Formats: sequence, C-alpha cells, structure tokens
Amino acid sequence: MSLGNQDRSPPTVRSPRRGAPKAGARRTTRVGRPKFDVAALDAETHIREVSLDLFAARGFSAVTTKDIADATGFNPALIYYYFGSKEELFRAAVAQAVEGAFHQFRIAREGLKHPRDIIYGWLDNHIKEYETIAKLIKISIDYAKISKRNSRIDDAIRRFYEDERDVLRAALADGIKRGDFRKVDVDETASFISTYLDGVFARAMILKDFKPIQSIGELRSFLSAYLDCKK
Repeated sequence: MSLGNQDRSPPTVRSPRRGAPKAGARRTTRVGRPKFDVAALDAETHIREVSLDLFAARGFSAVTTKDIADATGFNPALIYYYFGSKEELFRAAVAQAVEGAFHQFRIAREGLKHPRDIIYGWLDNHIKEYETIAKLIKISIDYAKISKRNSRIDDAIRRFYEDERDVLRAALADGIKRGDFRKVDVDETASFISTYLDGVFARAMILKDFKPIQSIGELRSFLSAYLDCKK
C-alpha cells in the first residue's frame, strides 16, 4: 500500500518500546523528509533491521505493516512516511542486507594483496556474516515465489550476485595472470563458487544437522587443489 499524493509531513510518533531508538521531536514539526537528523536515520535503520528479521522469519507476504510497527514500537504512519509502502521497505531491507554482507569484506580486502587471499577472504566473509547472508538468501527465495515482481527489488537482490561475481572473476583473472593459479575458465569457476555457497545456505535451511561452516571450509580446500598452478 502506498501513500500516493497524501501529505508527507512527519506523523506524530508514539514512544518506541525498549530497544528501539528514540524519536526526535523535530520529526513532528518539520515538513518533508528530515535531513541530517541522526535520530531519524537511526529510526530508519532500526525499521529496516527489524523488518529484515521479520521477512526472513515469516516471508514477505505474511508480514504486515502492523507487524513491523508492533515489532519496532513505531506507529504505521511513521513507517509509511519513511518508506511509502511495504514493498519499498522490503527493498530497503534487502539493500541493507547486501551492504552488510559486503561491508566487512571491503574492510578486510584492503589488506589483501594476493588473489588467493581475496577469494579465501570472500569465503571467510560468508562465515563472519553468516546470519546476514542467510537472511538475505532466505528472503530472496521467498520473494521468488511472488507472482507480481518488483523490478527495484529484483535489482537489489541481483546486486549481491553481481558484486560477488565481480570480486571472484577479478581475483581469478588476476591469479591466472600472475601465475598463482592454473588456467581455468574464469566465468565458470566464479559461477561454481557462487552456486556452491548458495547451496550451502539452502541446505542449512533444510537440514538442521548440516554444518555450513565445515562445508565452506571444504570448498576452500577444494579450490586450493583445483587452482594449483603446479597441476
């Protein structure tokens, strides 16, 4: 549901429950989306984070704006004010999950020089950011069942795989060029790594006794042997 052309001035905010950021008084008096308002930014971030958890736990269709309002402690009007619709909030939650999945990797990558370390760093990132990536994949699978797709949501989900592909392809190509890796099909190998990682997370959702961290470690061992330039 979208607000359309209704008044977009900030609604009155009810007091958030414990754990939610406090709403600043300025949001009840200013017209238009507040700029450089730390409290407002914290509120938006909090709503996205809570929504991501709800979407991952229940699925997009089952979660209502009231559910999100109850979980965040904010009234529905404030949620519509920030995001306009549940679909846009879902897109924002997906985008935040993608950014969260890559944030720590970008930091770690600054100190990585060798292509092998970059690839291993991406695998390690799946372990460090396991919960975030698991939520992203779970809501993506659930969203794929929806008949009426939203192109902006599709783009947000696709961004994760495109960024992953770019990281892997660049590292593989550089490794071959430097002589660290034997000559392999870069696109095929990058696709294999990405698909394997997806399979690890999907299987972990299906089998409770499956050990995803161990499986990611096994992928690392496999790649070490597969890319060995001495072969």
